[in-house]
Amino acid sequence: MQAKDQFKNRINLLVGLILYPLGDLLGQLILAGFSPQAISWPRLLTIALVGSLLYRFEIPRWFALLESINFAKPKAETTPLRYLLKEAQNGRFVLNWLGRTGFAMLYFNPLWIARHVFFIYLSTHNFHLEMPLDQALSHFLVLGLKAFLTNLPISIVGNFIIQQKIKPEYLAGSATLSGIFAVSYAIEYWLFK
Repeated sequence: MQAKDQFKNRINLLVGLILYPLGDLLGQLILAGFSPQAISWPRLLTIALVGSLLYRFEIPRWFALLESINFAKPKAETTPLRYLLKEAQNGRFVLNWLGRTGFAMLYFNPLWIARHVFFIYLSTHNFHLEMPLDQALSHFLVLGLKAFLTNLPISIVGNFIIQQKIKPEYLAGSATLSGIFAVSYAIEYWLFK
């Protein structure tokens, strides 16, 4: 493994292990009026584990897939995605900021958010599902949809800034947006439950 890949893996581990729990912690503190007694340590540990064991792999792979999408000029002019493309320096066509934002939102969809909120729920209920499974599925899917719709303006503006103002190879922009979403998911879990 090359040094650059090792560095990216370490950064992804740190983002998953620290950033998501830190965002969730901030969300918990905001909801509790910044009272440290209200912090759920099992919840923080759960989010850290999910972030470092699941999110650290799946999120970078999705964005690497987005980076790999490109078309030659004749194909780019006829594809239904042509409005989501821009010409790159090598003459091929890649996703523009709108295409990247759309595909990012396709990944962080209501189902993904429902799964994340489900982890929060389990960790705050002693890992016990206190409702029938069919009721839980519909509850978390509805919650995921509400959170998704609530986050649309943040997602569009945040991805525009990342795509247009920050170089993609820098993880600071994506990590910051992920932290903002972690805070918003924590608040939305309380708001929409």
